[in-house]
Amino acid sequence: MSTKSTLKRELERLVIHTNDSVKGYEKAAEKVQDEDANLALCFREIESARRERVAAINSRLECIGEEEKERGSLEGSVHRALISVKDMFTSSQNIEAVIDEAVRGEQKLLDYINDTFDDVDAMDGETVRVINDLKVCVQQATDRLQAKAKAA
Repeated sequence: MSTKSTLKRELERLVIHTNDSVKGYEKAAEKVQDEDANLALCFREIESARRERVAAINSRLECIGEEEKERGSLEGSVHRALISVKDMFTSSQNIEAVIDEAVRGEQKLLDYINDTFDDVDAMDGETVRVINDLKVCVQQATDRLQAKAKAA
C-alpha cells in the first residue's frame, strides 16, 4: 500500500471520528441545556473547537487530492441512538453520566489519534501539526470535562 493511500485512509478515519465528536457534543449540549446551561455552553465551545479541527483535517485531505468528509461513523450514530433510547427510560437527566460519557468519547478519539500516528509512516509537517493540534484539543477538553465532573 502506498504512503498516500495509507495517509488518505487514516485521515478519513480520523475526520469521521472527529465528526462523531462534533455530533456528540451537539447532542450533549441539547440534553443538559435546561438543567445546566453552563455545562451546555462548555459542550458548545468544545463542539466549535472540534469543528475547526474537522475543517483542518479535511484541508489536509484536499491537499492530497481527496474530497472532504462530512459524515460520522455508523458506530457513532448507533451510540447516539442508544443513548437516546436509554434517556427515554430514565426519569431525570444525570449530569455526571453525561460528562462521563463525553470523557469516554474523548478517550476513544484520543485512541484513534494515537493509532493514526502509529499507522502512518510518512506525513508532511502540516499534517503532523494538524493531528497534534487535534490531540491537544482533545486533551484540553478531557481536562475541562474532568474538572466539571469533580464540581458536579
